[in-house]
Amino acid sequence: MLDYIIKVLLFQTLFLAVYDLLLKRETFFQWNRAYLILTSFLAYIIPIVKFESVQKIVPQDYIVYLPEVMLTPTTTIEQTFDWSSLLFTALQYVFWIGIMIASILFLVKLFRIVKLISNNEKENKGNYLLVFLENNTAFSFFNYIFLGKTNVNQNRKQIIEHELVHVQQKHSLDLLFFELQRIVCWFNPFSYVYQNRISELHEFIADSKAIKQNDKTTYFNNLLAETFGVQKISFINPFFKHSLIKKRIIMLHKNKSKQFLKLKYLLLIPVLVSMLVYTSCEKSETQLLNKNKKRLITLYIGDGINTESKEIKSEEVDGYFDIYMFGAKPLSKKEILFDNLNEEEKNDYNQTVRDRSRKEDRKFYSYKIYENKDGTKVLFEEIDWNGMKANEKPIDYTKLEEVPFAVIGKAPIFPGCEDDKYPKKCLQESISKHVNQNFDTSIANSLGLKSGKKKVYVMFTIDKNGNISKIRARAPHEALEEEALRVIKSLPQMISGEHNGKKVNVKYVLPITFKVD
Repeated sequence: MLDYIIKVLLFQTLFLAVYDLLLKRETFFQWNRAYLILTSFLAYIIPIVKFESVQKIVPQDYIVYLPEVMLTPTTTIEQTFDWSSLLFTALQYVFWIGIMIASILFLVKLFRIVKLISNNEKENKGNYLLVFLENNTAFSFFNYIFLGKTNVNQNRKQIIEHELVHVQQKHSLDLLFFELQRIVCWFNPFSYVYQNRISELHEFIADSKAIKQNDKTTYFNNLLAETFGVQKISFINPFFKHSLIKKRIIMLHKNKSKQFLKLKYLLLIPVLVSMLVYTSCEKSETQLLNKNKKRLITLYIGDGINTESKEIKSEEVDGYFDIYMFGAKPLSKKEILFDNLNEEEKNDYNQTVRDRSRKEDRKFYSYKIYENKDGTKVLFEEIDWNGMKANEKPIDYTKLEEVPFAVIGKAPIFPGCEDDKYPKKCLQESISKHVNQNFDTSIANSLGLKSGKKKVYVMFTIDKNGNISKIRARAPHEALEEEALRVIKSLPQMISGEHNGKKVNVKYVLPITFKVD
């Protein structure tokens, strides 16, 4: 979003620079009017030519994910806080509060106009309504012309002729167009600059039309003779406005611009082309500077229902995409398309999709690709379990070497959890407590590791006899792997898990996090 806003500001700066330097002093008022409206709109459209990246990868078996154990040398659990998420949320609130305030101010201005119409004497002139005010103000809003009663009679005709040009050419629509930009993009200073430029141009247009019916010298002598009382409302066309008087006099005494100078407007073509080239090249540059490198993938596994997830580094699979599965959802909201991936990422994605499931089940799998702030890409996997179950033949899980946790009938029981109402939760808490009490965190401080959070991943199986087997560990140092293996080996014998009344092997992964000072 920030990138989009920067591009809008950049493009509007260029458009306004062209206008102020080359077009503003010409008498092609209607051309300038079209230029201001068109370029302000194009500045918001061109940056939408935006390209993103995509893809994913996944594991080959279903495993039980134990709660992550957080350790420090003092065995205290460290809690982390996502400040970037808080800042993003705060900016969202600021954005909407800004829109609310700008909308309220707009409604207040509109109410002032409605109040003037309802509380003052009106005269219907057919194609416009004349509203008489108790001062010398003169301005128009759509087909309403507001005129002060104190304006002398000989000036009224000239003022009305001037304001009729605003009415007939619907200048109020132009001002409301920019007023809406000021509401939605209240933080964009160029919305105010554009509205100021178009308001100034409206006066030049009205003066050029009205002066044809009057002597030029008399017109401005009468104008300068008035006392300036101006309604300060941004979307009306005021006749008396201090800051514009001098410019209006100069512009009306200016010789009419020669027709060949309209060629200046052709400069809009190279400006537009350069902007489109910039946005297109930016996409290529993003691909060349792709921060999504091939790596040992991380699996984020939920509990099948909630979005809270645990992470594990795959021991066997590397690729370009981390994977969110079983209800775990990515933090990033930036979804990208397959077509924006480079060839290596596309190949990796296709291979992942093939490896994730049996051919006959692939229609029940769907994937979305998201890009993190650091440029890495992740895959969000959704599975239609009901459709899959209705489509496949029953599987005898008791014949498998290890039973998936998602289908196991009875999870293993930790000693002391036999009578617990929630034996699964008791198992998780008991293993975490055992690791906290037995893991020697002092080892980490003697290994020369960089300060910060470190992770150890331990994979093990609780077999049919309740014993701990097939233990493997991955850590930033061999000594930490050995310590993790020692701690897990010291777990007590448990009551084995069961499925359909038969004892089975159950596979677990335990992530351990600790802090190195």
